[in-house]
Parts: sequence; structure tokens; C-alpha cells
Amino acid sequence: MMEVCASDASDGTAVDGTVDLKHDDPDVIEAALALDDGPLRMRGGKGGFGSMLRAQGGRLSSQKTTNLEACRDSIVDNVVFKLPLLAMIRAAFIVAVIIPCVFAISQVSIDGFQVQSTFAALPVDEVPLLPEIWEVLGPFAVGARELGVDPLSAYGGFEAIPYSETDKYPSELADEGFVKWMRVETNADQTVGPVVFPNVRWDFNQDPFGWTSLHHAIYFRGQFHIPKSGVYLTSFESVVSYKIDDRAFVGNVYNYDHASSSAIYLEEGSHTVFVCSIMDVRLFGGFLPPKIKFSGSFVPVSLDTPNRGIIVFEEDSIIPEMIGGDLITRYLSLTVLNANVTTIVTADIAPFAEDPIQNEQSGWVQILDVRAEASDGTPITASISVLFSLKLAPGQIYPLPIELELGQRADPDAPISISLYLDLFDLDTMEPFSVTAGHYDLKMRQWGDVYKLTFLDYDSIVHYTMARPPLKPCSTPGNHECPVVLALHGAGVEASSEFWTDAYRRQEFAWTVFPTGRTPWGFDWHGPSFKNVDSALLTVSHLHGVPEELAPGLSINLNKLVYTGHSNGGQGAWWMTSHHPDRALAAIPASGYLKIQFYTPYYMRVGDAHADPVFRGLMESSIAENDVDMYAANMAGIPILARTGGNDDNVPPLNTRRIVRLVNEWNRDPNSISLSEVPGQGHWFAGVVNDDELQKFLDDHLDPAKNPGLPLPQLPEAFTISTLNPGSTGSKGGIKILQLEVPYRLATIRVHRNGNHWMLNTTNVRRFGFMKDDRANINSWSIDGMTFPDAPKVGPSYLRKEGETEWKLTRDLLWISQERYSSTYGPASQILNHPFLIVIPSQPTVVRMELYRRAARYIASSWYLYGRGGTQIVRDVDVLGGIAAKYHLIVLGGPLDNQYTRRRESEGGAALRKFPVPYTRWLKLTLFNPVKFLDSGGVQIDRKKYEADGTGFLFLAPSPTRTLLGLFVAGVDELGFRRALWTIPFRTGLMVPDYMVVGDEYGDPATGWTAGDGSPFGGAGTKGAGGVFAAGYWSNLWEYDPRCGYTK
Repeated sequence: MMEVCASDASDGTAVDGTVDLKHDDPDVIEAALALDDGPLRMRGGKGGFGSMLRAQGGRLSSQKTTNLEACRDSIVDNVVFKLPLLAMIRAAFIVAVIIPCVFAISQVSIDGFQVQSTFAALPVDEVPLLPEIWEVLGPFAVGARELGVDPLSAYGGFEAIPYSETDKYPSELADEGFVKWMRVETNADQTVGPVVFPNVRWDFNQDPFGWTSLHHAIYFRGQFHIPKSGVYLTSFESVVSYKIDDRAFVGNVYNYDHASSSAIYLEEGSHTVFVCSIMDVRLFGGFLPPKIKFSGSFVPVSLDTPNRGIIVFEEDSIIPEMIGGDLITRYLSLTVLNANVTTIVTADIAPFAEDPIQNEQSGWVQILDVRAEASDGTPITASISVLFSLKLAPGQIYPLPIELELGQRADPDAPISISLYLDLFDLDTMEPFSVTAGHYDLKMRQWGDVYKLTFLDYDSIVHYTMARPPLKPCSTPGNHECPVVLALHGAGVEASSEFWTDAYRRQEFAWTVFPTGRTPWGFDWHGPSFKNVDSALLTVSHLHGVPEELAPGLSINLNKLVYTGHSNGGQGAWWMTSHHPDRALAAIPASGYLKIQFYTPYYMRVGDAHADPVFRGLMESSIAENDVDMYAANMAGIPILARTGGNDDNVPPLNTRRIVRLVNEWNRDPNSISLSEVPGQGHWFAGVVNDDELQKFLDDHLDPAKNPGLPLPQLPEAFTISTLNPGSTGSKGGIKILQLEVPYRLATIRVHRNGNHWMLNTTNVRRFGFMKDDRANINSWSIDGMTFPDAPKVGPSYLRKEGETEWKLTRDLLWISQERYSSTYGPASQILNHPFLIVIPSQPTVVRMELYRRAARYIASSWYLYGRGGTQIVRDVDVLGGIAAKYHLIVLGGPLDNQYTRRRESEGGAALRKFPVPYTRWLKLTLFNPVKFLDSGGVQIDRKKYEADGTGFLFLAPSPTRTLLGLFVAGVDELGFRRALWTIPFRTGLMVPDYMVVGDEYGDPATGWTAGDGSPFGGAGTKGAGGVFAAGYWSNLWEYDPRCGYTK
């Protein structure tokens, strides 16, 4: 037992309360968190909604009720241990908390997750801990979601600058404009921070500049000791990334509950860890002063066990539920990590010709099969739900999709659990082995409860949605089907939490669906999150779990949706209403922001000082497709009740008021949509999404007696369709824009209806089409002054080529295989919207093999962390036509290293010579034309060549079938490759167009530091957006276009 007492943060004096800190006390963390953390001044309660509630003691996801779970969450803010010395504190903490955790982990837990593996139970002097002392430099200004900026690169870079008691460095955040080094101790609970900066007046800075003035970076470095050589699982929370020695890893910046560990082999002795902690108001809140804390851990892994380093994170599993003794859905997911990273560590120092890895499969494991047993003896079978050979590279994490078949149960109401076992094959020793993958209870539901449905998402990875059925039948054969209230959660909220599902009333005549968006933060309901929503709706429409006799009255219409949600989900409701208006029956966005640039303003981005204003606009176009205000015209005619709290200091009501104003202007009616602003209420309050006012609005549109037939809203006599990217925008009034004249410039079609004659006027539209819409009864129409006497054709597209004045009907779909269309329009983040593989070189000559393998593991880990996605790592020689026709590809290395890149490049000139001249232009644009690789290892875009040391590049290019994408990531050298690698946008709000070329004036994005010291001629080190050499969007014909591209 250890006595602790809370300390007031303002003066350090003890406040009342003594806690018995017993390592086996499951309530110790709750008691500690209940202690006062000192006075906080909060001007604008920013931060993800889930994070905000957790900070207030709320719990939105899994309950942490055991000692093993407390091992992860033993975070005690401002606790003063009644011991005289820090060393005694740390020693006591090891005895009381760390050692029990390690011994527990050796059995069933790691990183707070139940796992099936054997971890080393170490004596007290062999437990790896964070550095006792950190050398810290900061704070430095940084913009929201800003890449490539490092203020210290001008002075040699953080890793090279020696610690000094006297040296100081410029920072506009501090009084007198300079900051100095300091030393910070790791807290007794193995957290670091918050760091206090006496010379920074955060409130004074915020008064004129707002929340964005709180964004900053703090650099940390420290030495830690590894007592025994071996494999360790390392994880750092609340940081974007971190480095151990020379190796960079993705951090768990969102503090996700799912696994974020990376496997690393560490030699016995001293090592250095580097952390750049980024304060992001959206993530960590608008506290004054800002309180950034991060934590980290190193957990030893024993490979000399029957599991052979295979780790299954049990609490990461997605498990189906049951109704009436039957599985509601059959899919489940097990997260598997291959920790066998020792076989490749020596490649770091080996020359290319003497790569010590003689066996290319060294450390790889193949997953052969899965077996299941039911606790009550019920027959059960399990199978892996993919059609290809599953292999895990050393260090790779993968959420394994599994399909179950459960036989007839003797007692359908009795509790049941299942045990799972994996059969694997060691590709190093060529031996089979098996792993116990865990034991899982199947939750029993009653009809009428909200229940879980699991499904294969668009990337064949298992996800889930929650659903609540209607109280009454709402589907009439031949008349109408049940609509859906689509409830989108806020940032940090788990869709399955009762807090969220209980926030909405059960509707009489509509299903309520609670999708996940793939993770609690997801992608702001864009991109992969939106595709997840579609998959969830389709799954619910199959009526899994519905009693057979009730099914006819509960069928679902997937195109009659009420978009609703709160906070980030409110933004998602605005986004879906504005981007897919023809599916909207109505909308109730609550407390939603209109775009990320309003939620965490971008106007203080450091790199903007070095960037051409035109270029800044081009970069912002890569995220502007998600600006709800730009798409407000698309919401005209849709019934909307917008809800906000009058005192909301998280998403201020100005966001909601502005959207309401814009939509009413487009409707030419000041009261066409309603604003429900509740005086005195904040971001979340009782009834925010389900009070009587909102329910009356829902009844008006969902009750067949009040809205017979549930028709979609009538189209206004005049309306406008707007888009910046056809790939993320649906139709309005049955009209869909398919191509833009200049990609990523705003395109509009203004429609004026005169009875059954429609008049269309376009801006920046190259191709569009008509879709079936019962509201669009068109007998004749005109476009840009050109008249068509007959009704428009549904299905074919209408095209006006550049330089021509006439619109022409094109009946064939051949253009999809020749030009860019919705699924290939970009930007770079589009690569995540379809199943993808990672292609690594088999015989590199420029970048070391081990660096490519690390890069592949980083991509796989990032995709799992941010999207709970899974991918496979394949060699260049194994990428044949079938693979490229089915998957997007992330290809690592230029043609000097990667044979697939070389093959795609060579398909150009050689193929062109086989065809007559008239076909040459067509072939050019369908092959690998946008980027020309140079013998130097550099690239040429248009007439500009980029081949200096440290140059990296990534770009989208068409697949061989031209219907899918490849994202090529390469560099002139290893430094350039790393720069390009860390530019891949795995989070929302990152500005990465179709292509980017970066060099010595661009830092390693996301890591917060450069691998060098910036340009010796630039004078300002790395410059963020100002350090980008070239960026932009390819034309519709996959060519460079100066109207949407920029080259230096």
C-alpha cells in the first residue's frame, strides 16, 4: 500500500483525501481520477466529444474493471506520493503497479488488452521504463494538421542540437520571443507532462488569435535502458509518432482503445527515444494553460513459446451477438500481431549485396485455418473470410476476418461462449503450429433491444453497426419501405456504448442505425467512414436478427434516410446531407461544425509564410471537398432542423447559424430550415438529440399518417448542384456531375425548372449524367443554351470536350477505362477508399530492404490504428495482372528498386510504338504518363526535374486496367523516401493532393523533426507547405495541368 494525496495544481498544497494504492484494487484508478486536478481555466471546451466526457469522468466505451485493465489506465493526475525522493517513488511504483502488470501480461494482457501469447515476467531490475529525465525544448508554434515544419532544422535539427542551460531559440509563443531547454522528470505513473512554461501567457495569446494560438510542438528526448536483448512491444499514447534510436513508429494520438503496439528488437543497453508532442485543440481540448501529457511502454515478448511470437489481442475482437438462440450475424474479427522481428534487425548495417536475410520468408507466418468450440457442445465451424493466402510479415498487425456457423442449440436461452484456435505455418522453419486465440462470451439480446450486426466492410475486414428496430411495422408491400434514422456519433465515442445508443428514442416507423465510421474518431464521416456507413446500412437491410414473421413489415429503403448526429457526427450529418442529398428524407444535425478549418482554424500555419498564395489554395483544395458551406446549395429543398446549444464552447453555435443562413439563402426563404438553439446549454445536454421538439420533427417526416408514402422532398423550382470532387458527391434532383473541366476547381450546374422543361447552366463541368428520380419529370431540356427536345437519357453521360461548345450524348462506358472518374479522381487519400496491398521491392539498390520493410509495417500499422483496416504486404515480383485489377496498390520504391514500378514505367514507350499515330494519345493517357523517372533516381513533372539529394515524391497513377489506383512512394535516396512515406495522409485534414515532391526544405511530416538540418541555402530550415517543390492534381487524361498543378 502507498499513501497518495491530491495536490492543488496552483500551489502544490495537499487537499483532502487519502487513497490506498493497492495494485490489486480495481477501483484505484477511479479513485485517483476522482481527485481534483487543480483549477482549470477553459475558454472553449475543445476536444473530441468522447475525450471531453472522459475528462469529466464519463465512460463511453469499454468498462475497465480489472487489475489487468488498470495496468494500462493507471494515470493519476497531480498525485503527490508521500515519499521523500523520486527514486523511491519510481521503485515503489514498479513494485506496486508495473511488476504485477508484467506478470499479468505474461499470462493474458498487454496494453490493456487480453491477449493470447507468452510475455516475459521479469524481475524488478529488468522492467524497461521510460527515461527518468527528458531533455525538453519548446513550445514552438505549429498549425493545425500541418506537415513538414520543423523550426529547429535551421539550427541543425533537434536530434543534433546539444543540451544547454543557456542557449535559447526563437518562439513567438513566449514572452520576449525565445524559449530555453529544460529537464522534465517522468511521472511516477509512467506519464510525461504536462510541462509548465512560465514565460508563455497562453490566455494573452488566445485573446486575439483564438484557439489556434494554443497549437504548439514540444520536443522531448531521453535515454532509457533495456536490461535484456529481445523483442518488445512499444506503444506511445497522445503522440502522432515517435522515434526509438533511428526508427520511427506511429503513435496512438487519439488514445484509441484498440491495439497500437509496434514490435521492435532492442539490444541490451542504452537507447534514445524522441517524441514531438503536438498540441491539437481538437484532440486535447481548449484548456488554459494547455495540458499535454503522453505515456509510453515497453513490454517484453518471449518468442520461445508455443505461440512463436504470435499475439492475439482478445479485447480488440469484434464478436457477433445472438437473438433467440441464433447468431444475428456470422462475422467476427481477431486482431493478430506477428512479433517475430529479430530475423531482420541486422539488415540495417548490411550492404545491399550482402543482405543477411537469405530466406525472404524469414520471420513470416502464414495463417492456414481457424477452429472453434462452443462451451455447451453445440456444433460450430469457423472459416477465414478471404479468398487469398494470408501471410503476416514480421511486425505486421492484421484484423483477421472469420465467419462462424453455429448449429442447433439444445437450450437456446442458455449462456454460451466460444473458444477459437488459429492454425499457422512458420515460413522460416517450415513448421505448422497452433495458437489459442481466446475465449469469448456471445451476448444475448431480446427482440426490441438495440443490437450489434457484424459485417465485411468494403475492404473485407469485419466491422459492426448497432441497430434498433421500429416499434411498429413500417413497410407495406408495393407502397413504401421503412426509412432509416442514421445516427452518427461524435469524436471519441464508441458506437456500441449505451451512452450513445440510449441517446435516441426508439422510433415507431423507422429503423435507427448507429454506424461506427470504422473507429471512434474515424475519418470525420468522409471517405472510409462514409463507405463504412453504406456497408452498415446494407447489412441492416438484410434484416438479420428480425423474427421471420415480422420481416415483411420491417424491410428497409436505403434511399430514404434521416441524417442525424452529434458533434463530429453532427458535422457528418451536414456532410451527408450536402454531398448525398437525393437520399435525404430530412436531417437533424446537432452541435456540428461546418468544416475542420472552422473547428481548428488553419490560419496560423507556419509554412504559409513561405508559400505562394496560389499554391496554398491549391493545397487546401485537397480537403475543401469536405467543406459543408461550399456544398450548402445541394441542401436546398431538404427539411432540416439544426440543433445547437446557445453556450456551446466546443462547437460554437456560429457554425450552425452560418449553415442555416446559407441554406435559407439558397432556398430564397429566410425560414425554410429551422434553427433550434437552446439558451444556456452547452455542447451536450439532456435531450440534445431526442427532446420533444426533435421528435415532433421526426414524426412529421416518418409517420405514414402525417407523411403518406414518405416521398422524398420536392425539388425547388430552381436549385444548384455543386462539387469539388465527383468521387465524393452524389446526385441532386437526379443529376450527377461526373467530371470537371479543371479538377479540384468548383463545378456547378444551376437548374431552373419551367414545368417539364429544365434549363441547365454549367460552370467547370466536363461530363454529367442523369439518374432515375421520380421527382424529375422532364420532357425537354436545355444546357448552356443548347436545346434537347426529348427527355434526357438515364444511364449514358453527356460530354463537352474542352474547346468545344456542344454537349454530346456518349452511350458507352469506355471513357471510364481511359479517363479519370469517381473512383480514380483522387486526392492521395482516395487510396484508402478501396482494398489495397503494399508492394515492396525484392531486390532494391537505392534504399535498403529493411527500410522498405519498416515502411510497409508502418503503413499496415497506421491503417489498422486509424481505420481498423487490414492489408497484405507483397513483393514486386508477385504483383500480376489479377492483383492489380482487384486492388489499389501502395508501391514503395522507384524503378531502380521496385520491379513493379519499372514494369509500369516500361509499358509506356514500348507499347506506343505498336499502334498507329491516332491511337498514341489514347495510350499515353491510359498508361504511366504523369511522372517520368530519371536515371538519377529523381523524377520529371512537366518540364521540371527533381533529383537533388533528399528529394522524395508520392503520386497517384492509374492501374493497368485504369479503373483502380496506385500510390507510388519513392525517393532519390533513403532520406527522400522517408519524407515521402510520412506524407501519406492517414488522418483527416492533411493537405496531400494527387502528387507531391518534397525535399530538404520539408521536414519528415508527422514526426515533427527532420532527418537532416534543412537546406543550407534556404536560411529557414524546413518550411512546411513552402518547402514543397511540386504538387497538384492530374487532369482528366492523367496529364500535368498547370491550372491545377504547381511546380517550382
